[in-house]
Amino acid sequence: LFTMIERRPTRPPVTYTTFQARDLGGDTAELFKTAAREAFERFSPQAMLVGASCTAELIQDDPGGLARALDLPIPVVPLELPSYQRKENFGASETFFQLVRACAAPQVPPPGTPRAARPADRRPSCNLLGPTTLGFRHRDDVLEIRALIERMGIEVRTVAPLGATPADLARLGEADFNVVLYPEVAATAAQWLQRSFGQPCTKTVPIGVGATKRFIAEVAALAGIADDSEAL
Repeated sequence: LFTMIERRPTRPPVTYTTFQARDLGGDTAELFKTAAREAFERFSPQAMLVGASCTAELIQDDPGGLARALDLPIPVVPLELPSYQRKENFGASETFFQLVRACAAPQVPPPGTPRAARPADRRPSCNLLGPTTLGFRHRDDVLEIRALIERMGIEVRTVAPLGATPADLARLGEADFNVVLYPEVAATAAQWLQRSFGQPCTKTVPIGVGATKRFIAEVAALAGIADDSEAL
């Protein structure tokens, strides 16, 4: 997809393990662990996603558990994406949620800790959640929404998952609120961030003039600034 649709010369590094029928009677777990170790040594990733193919689901392999048992010095995120039961949007949403939770969980404050008030000399800030590399016109949407939000005097901290690193995901909780541009990808992660960090999130998707005015009013309310949506 990356090389065909976007004509990119590179693609995200992907490693897979294969085995033949005769291997089923042997130690397929060791084949996988060897591949995972070699992938870490080759790519030096900041995080590793581990998922089972439809075939691995049928034979009930547990690649996520095997990868975590390797005790690699990076977040290892096991994914359970039932190939026969769910569709692509669920896969994108669940993958983003699991990445956010794995990277940001160490920063979650103890339960019952009130969210600290924003210093008076710091302008409000937000994250833009949901745009993806292969999303239709997502880059254009990000440019427009970022410009709109920044004209309101609000800082955009992180755009994720598009272009975000694991270190960026670890800092998501620092923003005052989250803008959910694509709920089909980001709603689950935004709900977790709200529960864990007390970050509210937008509910309106700015498609059309009326929705954009409601979006601006919602963002202004979350940021605690004046609503100038009627100026549109």
